[in-house]
Amino acid sequence: MENVVDQAVILMGGLGTRFLPATKIIPKEFFPIGNKPAFMYHLQELYASGIKRVCIILSKKKKKVKKFFHKDPYLEKCLKNLDREHLLEEYDNLMKNLEISFVMQKKLSGSGGALYYAKKWTKGKPFALILGDDLCKTTDGNLPAIAQLCKAFEKTGKTIIGAKKFPIKIVPRYSSIVKEEKLFDKCYNISDINKKPQKPPSNLVGLARYVITNEIFDEILKCPKMINDEIRFTDALTNLARKGRAACYEF
Repeated sequence: MENVVDQAVILMGGLGTRFLPATKIIPKEFFPIGNKPAFMYHLQELYASGIKRVCIILSKKKKKVKKFFHKDPYLEKCLKNLDREHLLEEYDNLMKNLEISFVMQKKLSGSGGALYYAKKWTKGKPFALILGDDLCKTTDGNLPAIAQLCKAFEKTGKTIIGAKKFPIKIVPRYSSIVKEEKLFDKCYNISDINKKPQKPPSNLVGLARYVITNEIFDEILKCPKMINDEIRFTDALTNLARKGRAACYEF
């Protein structure tokens, strides 16, 4: 049976200022973890979750990212001569099974502004969302985080925020989810998202994994603009939560 959600967006347009000066030359999403760039773990998670189409939101500073997806005949010839073609097997499998598209941001406008550039690409259908600098490890025998959220979406039809429990004393560094009644398993309706609250309403924090309906784009347009005309994606999520159109799943 086909997945209800078969497409995903990855936000990768940021400047990576927290990792300067390294990010002057290497996007933080491509820092190596083991023998693979961090970004490749995102693609593997999406592929294992039944995603077929992926849209990557880039900025002008990160045009070189596209080179990662181009074939390299010289490298392939060298690997063949050295009998090391297996080194690209995982990469080749992903390139063969995922349809990758790119959308270029005209200007940096925060996470909400970046996501809005994907509106046309999503074609009015729900989609998964990954923030490019957050990794989720899948332990043996478990579904990847995005796959878990996709299943929750199929049951609720609502935007799903991936959440984890944090020690209550550090929740004020993040955003605390105001959860309501339990829907099933580890899925809850939510009514609000409190940003960096001094008295957190819960120890559930949203963590860079989402399945989203196209309602999000209307909400992005309603969000207040911050410094430099930036729009926070969390503000749009909060609007949906207050309208009863969002849930969280503890993945």
